[in-house]
Amino acid sequence: MKTAPHSSISLGDMQQEFQRALLDQQRQPPAFIVDTSGVSSRERFAVYSEAYSLRLIEALSADYPVSRDYLGDHGFDGMARAYIHARPSGQFSIRWFGRHLPSFLAETQPYDRQTEVQELAAFEWALSEAFDAPDSIPVGYQQLAGIAPEHWPELRLQFHPSMRRIDLRCNAAQVWQASNQQEPLPALSATIDRQSWIIWRQDLKLLFRSLSIQEAAALDAFKQGQCFAEACESLCAWLEEEQVAVSAAGFLQAWLRDGWIAGVKLTDGRTGP
Repeated sequence: MKTAPHSSISLGDMQQEFQRALLDQQRQPPAFIVDTSGVSSRERFAVYSEAYSLRLIEALSADYPVSRDYLGDHGFDGMARAYIHARPSGQFSIRWFGRHLPSFLAETQPYDRQTEVQELAAFEWALSEAFDAPDSIPVGYQQLAGIAPEHWPELRLQFHPSMRRIDLRCNAAQVWQASNQQEPLPALSATIDRQSWIIWRQDLKLLFRSLSIQEAAALDAFKQGQCFAEACESLCAWLEEEQVAVSAAGFLQAWLRDGWIAGVKLTDGRTGP
């Protein structure tokens, strides 16, 4: 690249200034980039600036493929460029560039009025996080069954690192499923009630399912560090007393089947059994 003679600027300083101009999406090129007989300095710098933007858009497309399908190429490109300008990349790894997109959509016109688009992006990012999360060997039925009955009230659970909990008012999960199966996308539509969903990874496969109000309450209680007795107490808001323990045990059985539980311990810190 032809540059203006700046004997006082070292190569390292020149590289840092060029990098800042790219990261900050500056329209004016650094002063050391000069015009040529055929191309202006601004046009020359735009080649690099546009290439950088396209790489970031490509990364967003990889993290949010269903949002791209739903918004269309033109709509997604406009949204992505607005995001690049508002939330410049602050990480060395491009993997994390898209992590702020759901909050950006919630705060930025016109997307702040499109709750369904925000939720679709949040659902996709949760899937991405679940896929990249560390692995863990799940607890088996025998390990839980080996805990003496008198110790069950103090039982606490540790969950698989890939698990992500998300609440949705729209059919984002169904839209994602249709896109993943290369079927026509249904319209994003909101419902009156908020639905709880859990996302996790099992044997390198991403899975998700909805939760009942009772199961979500029990899961939240355990994730907050509460013991089995306290989790059961939280269920009393929806269930009769005689139904609580049976329902909680049923939830544990389903969580074991799905590989959610990565560890069990008792209140005194002992791992069980």
